[in-house]
Amino acid sequence: MGNSFSMLMDGFQTAFTATNLMFGLLGTFLGTLVGVLPGIGPALAIGLLLPICLTVNPTSALIMFAAIFYGAMYGGSTTSILLNTPGESGSVITALEGNKMAKAGRAGAALATAAIGSFVAGTIATLLLAFGAPAMADVALTIQPAGYLALIVLAFTTVGTLLGASRIRGLVALSIGLVLGLVGADLQSGALRLTFGNMNAIDGIETVTVIVAIFALGESLYLAARHQVM
Repeated sequence: MGNSFSMLMDGFQTAFTATNLMFGLLGTFLGTLVGVLPGIGPALAIGLLLPICLTVNPTSALIMFAAIFYGAMYGGSTTSILLNTPGESGSVITALEGNKMAKAGRAGAALATAAIGSFVAGTIATLLLAFGAPAMADVALTIQPAGYLALIVLAFTTVGTLLGASRIRGLVALSIGLVLGLVGADLQSGALRLTFGNMNAIDGIETVTVIVAIFALGESLYLAARHQVM
């Protein structure tokens, strides 16, 4: 614990310099812009900006990439709340309640709640990771196949409690999600699953593509039909 605290303080000392704070601000701004654009997630944004490492100090570049990630995770909530179109997979839950608040005339409150919640949750998660990562890594190494099965059962049980009024629709949605997630090559064994001989399906189906297709397309058709009726 003491070693983790001292390393955390050294990290703060390095980060709280004018140059690194400037790169952090730039990364947050770019990440927020990227998060607003559907289909471009934080991983893709970081990949596109990797050449910056050739000309920027590695520490500053890492700080900027971390800021891009956090900014993109928050930026997706803007389109989720205002347009019911998640910018990335982490903003799907925001679209469920945030868009309802926006339609009720409380878009500002929803955006403020998302911003404050993102900052508080990100800060708490970072601190917990800094202090608990070594212990969590030791525990993860001891998990056997039976433990993985228990985690899967726990995940399905958790989803079962969030199915809503119609359990049949929830189970159907869960089954479709599992089928889509199984498409592609297995990360451990390399075995192909549900590709049916299509080599383009080896990499699997992008979650962002499915989310944008379901939310954005559905919202567009709804608005178009509503406009036609009016």
